[in-house]
Amino acid sequence: MRFLRFFAFSSLLLASLACSKDPKGASDVDSIKIMDTAATIYVGEEFTLSISARVFNGVYAVNKDYDMAANPAGVKFSSSDPSVATVSERGVVKGLSVGEATITATAKSLTVEGSFVINVKNKDNVKHTFSQDMTQPLTKDMLFLPVGITHTTLQGFDIDRFGNVYMAWEENENVHVRKMTGAPVADMILPTGGHGDGFCIEQDKDEVYFWTSGSLGEPNGGFSGAKANDASVRLICRYKFEAGKTVYPEDAVECYYINDNGSRITSVDTEHNIFATWTLENGVECVRIYTLKAIKGGSKVTKDVTRATRHADSVTAYDLGSAPMLNKFSWDRKVVCGVSDGSTNAIQGFCVYDDKVYVEAGFKNDPASTISVLDFNGKLLQTRVNVGVSADKNVLKELNVSSDGTFEPEGVQIHNGEMYLGFVGDYPTAGSKKHSCVIKLKD
Repeated sequence: MRFLRFFAFSSLLLASLACSKDPKGASDVDSIKIMDTAATIYVGEEFTLSISARVFNGVYAVNKDYDMAANPAGVKFSSSDPSVATVSERGVVKGLSVGEATITATAKSLTVEGSFVINVKNKDNVKHTFSQDMTQPLTKDMLFLPVGITHTTLQGFDIDRFGNVYMAWEENENVHVRKMTGAPVADMILPTGGHGDGFCIEQDKDEVYFWTSGSLGEPNGGFSGAKANDASVRLICRYKFEAGKTVYPEDAVECYYINDNGSRITSVDTEHNIFATWTLENGVECVRIYTLKAIKGGSKVTKDVTRATRHADSVTAYDLGSAPMLNKFSWDRKVVCGVSDGSTNAIQGFCVYDDKVYVEAGFKNDPASTISVLDFNGKLLQTRVNVGVSADKNVLKELNVSSDGTFEPEGVQIHNGEMYLGFVGDYPTAGSKKHSCVIKLKD
């Protein structure tokens, strides 16, 4: 009995000591970090900072979003130039005048890592036409996204107005979409997305949406890659980006139907209110051009979901076949993309901007990737221009973006008159993984 009383007393004492000691508990914040590094906004716009907390869960430290509403660590922000940009107590940065300001943060008894540079521009001075030299050679300062290793080969990418890069690729028959930031961010997964090459984003204030294809049939039947010619109905889908979620076309914010083959690649130009899609009609490759407003101007159709795993039995979509078009044209892909090793080159990137369509092509062992430029009537304005940043194999190796000079194009995007190019370089030391990078052309 004395042993039992002693054991009970000892247990209570140990519990009391455990509760009274000061080390980090299960919900204690260890440190805080500003995850964003820089962004550009227009006068009058706002940007909400992303704040991460390092939390000790009782066993090990994990990173999670910091709760600015509760703000348990008493984080306070300041702006180096409040006349250019102010910052609220919850980390909302507002641009007031043209210029640059640095946002820093402090906490009551914790370290706050990182700082944030906000560049405020006048919207009237933003470029809205493209006139850069696509043949310019690669230099180190053109690496917009530092070289990194993705899970597999990058297939598509785009950039939001704040400079964040979103990448898409195929892995285990799923398309993964990831926001590339300084901290690990959970992938958004699309089991019916296909290959991952037809990908573009748009932005509404702080929210990011992306456009891609999705199959109503069995998984991986969406894009121009895997199962491109199966019998499943494919839609053009507009999703809200939500890290960590797994979604199907029936979960999309909006869906669009063009034909059962669906869109191979879609491009959205919000600066000029243009929507373009490359599709296959009766065996002929066609490009359809619409205004963004017009794509909702036709009737709607309902299509059945035929796959075993589904979140709904049917999907209602806007019918692009009944919506008013700006134009439609067909092309000869051998002319637009060229031929390598006897085979017509794949379309590696497709982008509409202002009144032109840009088509990127090439394989990793080609002397250089190419871009052809067409107007909305399908007239070739430039045919297979060699992209200079992919041509100098020695520079590619010197900058560590390719171990052997191979460099496969994987996407082209234009924003504010500036072109961004995605590439993947072979790197044997990464095993089955690849080095992916985004290059920004100079003015």
